[in-house]
Amino acid sequence: MREILAYVSHFKRLYGQLFQPVAAQLGLSQLEIDILLFLYNNPAYNTARDIVAMRGVAKSNVSTAVDALKRKGCLLSETDPENRKVQRLSLPASMDEPLRTLAAVQQQCFAFMLEGFTSEERGALRQFLERIDANVVTALQKKNPVETEA
Repeated sequence: MREILAYVSHFKRLYGQLFQPVAAQLGLSQLEIDILLFLYNNPAYNTARDIVAMRGVAKSNVSTAVDALKRKGCLLSETDPENRKVQRLSLPASMDEPLRTLAAVQQQCFAFMLEGFTSEERGALRQFLERIDANVVTALQKKNPVETEA
């Protein structure tokens, strides 16, 4: 188990290091970059609630970052016509070039991570991760996934 935590820690450190120069250049925090890339890569998930649910980031942190991005002109929001309580987030055309740059950095990170893997190994990894995810989803659906002995 400790190894998995180390893997995650190493990945997060690499991810942050790769984004640091472009973050400084664009005047964005890592969370702001993560939100922009989430919206760029997942246009159907376009609310702060979607970001909270899919990325596992605290609602207050997402709210603060979204407000900052809107003030910087990096993000637009408009009220959903069918539900006034929902704000749909979108990326302005002025962000096209910065987003392409951010997406390239993200792709470089994934390329580093999978360097030397064959296409078959990448497919096997995807299958393993899908099985792990299915196990996690099943455990989450149980009332008490950890059964204790009396």
